[in-house]
Order: sequence, then C-alpha cells, then structure tokens
Amino acid sequence: MTAPTTSRRSIESFENIHAHGLPPGGDKVLSIRPGEEMAPEGFYSVGVHPWDTPVDGSALAAVEALAEGDARVVAIGECGLDKLRGAGLPEQEEIFEAQIAIAERLGLPLIIHCVRAQDRLLHLRRKHPGGRWILHGFRGGAASARQLLDAGIDLSFGDRYNPEAFEATPAERRFRETD
Repeated sequence: MTAPTTSRRSIESFENIHAHGLPPGGDKVLSIRPGEEMAPEGFYSVGVHPWDTPVDGSALAAVEALAEGDARVVAIGECGLDKLRGAGLPEQEEIFEAQIAIAERLGLPLIIHCVRAQDRLLHLRRKHPGGRWILHGFRGGAASARQLLDAGIDLSFGDRYNPEAFEATPAERRFRETD
C-alpha cells in the first residue's frame, strides 16, 4: 500500500476536477462521500452531497477529519443545493454552510452541485465571500455564467455545455470534468 502524500496539489493542476466511478490515479479528482474508501494512488474531493441530506453531525465530522488528515483530499464537495432532491433547502443550506466553513478553515476549494437554486447559491456566496468556489457541470448560458463569475464562482464544464458560456469564462476560471 502506498503512503498518502504529504503535500496537497492545487486544484488547477488537474485536467479533470470532478469524476465519479473512474479508477483512481492519473490527472483527475474523484468525488467521494463520507465513509467511501480511497485508493492510495488517487486524489479526491469529499463532501455531503445535497441528495444525501438530511445528515447528522457525524457525516460532517467525517468530511472534516478526512480533509484535514489526508493531503490526497484536494477539495470539499461535491456539496451544495438541489431543489429537486434531498432535504428541504433550509437544511441543505445549513449543511452546505458547514462545508463552506470546513473549506475555508482548511484553505480548500469547494466543488458545488447546484440544481435550480442559483439565487440561493449567489445569496450564500455574498454571505461567504472567501475561498474558491467551483460550480461543477455548468450548462447555463453566457449571462448566467457572467453572473456567477462576477460573484466569484468559477465554472467547470463537462461534455455537455453551452459553448457561449464556455467562451465567456476566462481560461483561468474554467475547469474541465467528466461528470
């Protein structure tokens, strides 16, 4: 078994910042939930997905302990808000804000899942202006992209995306993913 790395890689150093179910290793960040196993050679983001809400404090404690104790964890997430699945938005916001605090304390970026809750996401960003936030799987238009970018939220694009939004996103604030 390979020992965990002792220094973290920057999220910018990965070609694929958000993947699920792929073999670990290479130039990708695999998203896992608290309690999922990590292979020794991989890099990870860990978080409570909004679909998994409600949760008790032990899930958030597991996110924090894993992120704090293992340099292979390079981001917090996938976390965020989803109006279609999971607990109600007030509870999702509470869990998301707890993960924002973890990310800020550890100096890690957030990988954000957001479905039909961009208004709430922007509200929370104004409330928590620090740290790097990356909205994964962005498929919106150029106007929505500019609104998020102006709020300090970077964008990640998968295979399906709006080309005008991709072009409107500066290269240094644009990420790629396979999810």
